[in-house]
Amino acid sequence: MRDVEHFAPETLDEAAALLMAAGGGSRPLAEGTDLIAEVTDGQRRLSMVLDLKRIPELNRLDYDERNGLRIGAAVPFPAILEFPPVRRVYPILADGSTPIAPGEILDSATLGASLDHASAGAEIAPPLLCLRASSAIFGPHGWSELAVEALFAGAGRAVLQPGEFVVDVRFPAPPSRSGGAYLRVLSGQQAESAVAGVGAFLVMEQDLRTCCGARLTLCGVVPRPMRALDAERFLAGKPLEDAVVQEAADLAAGTASPIAWPAGDRLDLVKGLTSRALMSALERVRTGTTA
Repeated sequence: MRDVEHFAPETLDEAAALLMAAGGGSRPLAEGTDLIAEVTDGQRRLSMVLDLKRIPELNRLDYDERNGLRIGAAVPFPAILEFPPVRRVYPILADGSTPIAPGEILDSATLGASLDHASAGAEIAPPLLCLRASSAIFGPHGWSELAVEALFAGAGRAVLQPGEFVVDVRFPAPPSRSGGAYLRVLSGQQAESAVAGVGAFLVMEQDLRTCCGARLTLCGVVPRPMRALDAERFLAGKPLEDAVVQEAADLAAGTASPIAWPAGDRLDLVKGLTSRALMSALERVRTGTTA
């Protein structure tokens, strides 16, 4: 039988002290607005549940033009979607937070939970990587900051140290003449969580025709979320004409691996998603949406 202790810390220091008291074997896992530490004590397995709703830093949601957007780890996705700057300045983030199937994202799900379970939160990764997001991490030894890209690169192995947890996610202010889009599809032959997606983020020259920088990120058709670096390098300095977009899509498809779809279907899927994501991102730049 597993014993459960419940606590409601009001500061980050209190939460870190409780995790430290739980011992070095604790593994904090953010679930909704709770932080669950699994502790092994001899032959017993214990659970310590920390209610995070009283900690201000974990519930912040703010934006300014200079510093960008900051989302606390305990903020639920519906609140993120309702925050006007997300729709106005970071629509690619809204693309990734909107369900594409009934029940895909629960009302209690949070960005922090997705990052603490990087392998399970892979579907939200492309917008975060496209936007160069970073995570503020707190633990028994204080603060640190880590690029979100590093969290997903470590999917399948421990990245955070025992007792550490994500406090918030930070998005820099997007450059001028930039725009992003994230497109996903759900496999009809797989479980509900079998999602493939491509995120595209563009920074354009003043002519709004020539690309001066791009980030392309894939999920679901690769072992872990990752950038299509060859396609990014190819796009730099080129006009986004149909032939260029198609070549970039071909290069992105070369990044995919056969983990969810047969090879032919996978390549066609990535090519189609990449082309559409690039054109959607370009349309957002041209219509004046900042990101």
